[in-house]
Amino acid sequence: MELIKYQQKYTDINKINIDLLDKTILVNGWVRNKRIQANLAFVEMFDGSTSKTIQITTEEKEFIEKLNTLSIGSSLSVIGTVSLIPNQESKVEIKLVSIEYMGLVQDPVSYILNAKKMSLEILRDHQDVRVKTRTLNAVFRIRSGLSKATHDFFEIVGAKHLNPNIITTSDCEGAGEVFTITNMLGKTNTVPVLKDTNEIDYSKDFFEKHAFLTVSSQLQLELLCAGLSKVWTSNKSFRSEKSKTSRHLAEFEHIEWEFAWTDLNELMNISEHYTQYCFQYVLDNYMDDLEELNKFMSKGIIDKLKTFCSKNYIRITYDDAIKIIVDNQKEIIEKYKLSILPKWGDDLGSECEKYIAEIVYNHPVFVYNYPKELKSFYMKQNDDGRTVQGCDLLVPGLGELIGSSVREHDYNKLMKIVEERKMDITPLKWYIDLRRNGSTPTAGAGLGFDRLVRICTGMENIRDAVCFPVAYQECKF
Repeated sequence: MELIKYQQKYTDINKINIDLLDKTILVNGWVRNKRIQANLAFVEMFDGSTSKTIQITTEEKEFIEKLNTLSIGSSLSVIGTVSLIPNQESKVEIKLVSIEYMGLVQDPVSYILNAKKMSLEILRDHQDVRVKTRTLNAVFRIRSGLSKATHDFFEIVGAKHLNPNIITTSDCEGAGEVFTITNMLGKTNTVPVLKDTNEIDYSKDFFEKHAFLTVSSQLQLELLCAGLSKVWTSNKSFRSEKSKTSRHLAEFEHIEWEFAWTDLNELMNISEHYTQYCFQYVLDNYMDDLEELNKFMSKGIIDKLKTFCSKNYIRITYDDAIKIIVDNQKEIIEKYKLSILPKWGDDLGSECEKYIAEIVYNHPVFVYNYPKELKSFYMKQNDDGRTVQGCDLLVPGLGELIGSSVREHDYNKLMKIVEERKMDITPLKWYIDLRRNGSTPTAGAGLGFDRLVRICTGMENIRDAVCFPVAYQECKF
């Protein structure tokens, strides 16, 4: 295959090293720091290609006067010669030859990068400078790397990357936490309603039926899996859950996969291998960024990722998890200030999930075989008649990272669940038909990619793991 012909005119900072000694190059970026003296100027510059910076130096009075107008966050483009830093073996700097461009900060005094106090929360209101901070610069580089690692992993295992529709007429999870898509609002002062029920008449809407932003691409992936065997998506999903916790977003990147001919044990293997592949990828390729985060915002992040990669994940049943909670109920109640603990048949809850992953095992934990009433209709039932082959991956510092299950491929068993739950299957006839014609055993999972970024960067709030957070009562850009 012919190599890419594109060649940029400038040199990225991560490519500047002793191999370019005495070469004259064009460098672009933004000012991290500066030190101006009467006869000497130093400007520290970054460009986003690495957590490292390059030092620009000059003794020319004309250049010194111009560089003195720069402040933190100013943009700068220069031509210079790569030179050794005096008394620092193998480290290089740029001797200034010419200034090509300068983008000044209009009011450096009030510019937020110069503020004495600057929290991650405050930065979310200042997207124009947020990415210029050391922390977010590192976070977004790691996020980009995790995206590549994800594509690489699924390419290696032979899964096809396809993005289904995000506007749908089915509520995959059945939870009702969906955003409605409509173009009826704004045209008139009233919305058409049905005479008998006074409910909105969606037959007058754009799609002539009630449509939503998807909460999951799972059902569509099952369709694709029925002919491609292994598929995955990096689609966005949307949840209208009114939650302001540090783990929830209304719009999030959803890594989902669906594999045919896969049982519960293999499903857990895929999730384990994928996440460990990502953790190791970050360790191998983004150590500079991890060290930057480890110094200030995320103490222990490097050791944590190494530990996650060091051994297989723990695997326990839901029954085991409930027993752990019962045996340690006093400690859990005191630690998390809880008044009621989950009993068999209840959701474990985020606090108990954290306790199991962080305190009991201090390692990622699979919890599988959940009560059938607790999980979605499409999960395969076990022979005990009380549980289904659903499986969650719990990770220290977060809680749930992956939700997964083996799918019920037996038509009669699926229809029995549908009838028991009194579900309207009209919008899902196409899904049910998968079990009527050439039914295929499949299993699949969904991972919140933003949560994966949070784990790999140590950010305490998921809003600091995404570029533009969209959450309950929060949509600023």
